[in-house]
Amino acid sequence: MLFYYYCHPVWQPTLTPNKMKKTLLLLPLLLCVTLIIGCGGPKRPPGMPALKGCVLTIQYEDGSPVDKAMVSLAPEGEELRQWSISGTANASGVVTIYTNGDFAGAPAGKYKVVVRKTEVAPTGKNDEYGDPITGSRSLVAEEFSNSGKTPLSLEVGSSPVKETFTVKKGDSVNPVSLEPPK
Repeated sequence: MLFYYYCHPVWQPTLTPNKMKKTLLLLPLLLCVTLIIGCGGPKRPPGMPALKGCVLTIQYEDGSPVDKAMVSLAPEGEELRQWSISGTANASGVVTIYTNGDFAGAPAGKYKVVVRKTEVAPTGKNDEYGDPITGSRSLVAEEFSNSGKTPLSLEVGSSPVKETFTVKKGDSVNPVSLEPPK
């Protein structure tokens, strides 16, 4: 706006080298202030409890890592259910837990640990055109992917958590339905 005011042809007669210098010095300053104020990162939501660092390792019974597994913590109490607490395993099966996707750590409390990992797999069936029907194959046993059934539990207290969990391999293939829901 200032640049337009000083440089617009209507104002050209009043444009002096001094005013131009001031304008050109003011623009970088305004840019810096805007960047500093605008780059503060995500703001914590109101009421978010204090978070403790939470790093989990997910492995199969044979000791191999469950890479790319989606891990979520399902709170056992109602007061924490408003927060999404989850993470994704890296190639070594290590998961850093985040709350609401942006804030590292988990609030203190008791949780059920839910582990999911799926891949696209053939079902062995064909559609009416002869094309193979694919589905999703669970690579972790179904009992670990349901918060009501999982035997895995975790308690986050006043200090950071570092735990290792062992899961069974899954092999069920659920076909993707091509029919609209009825």
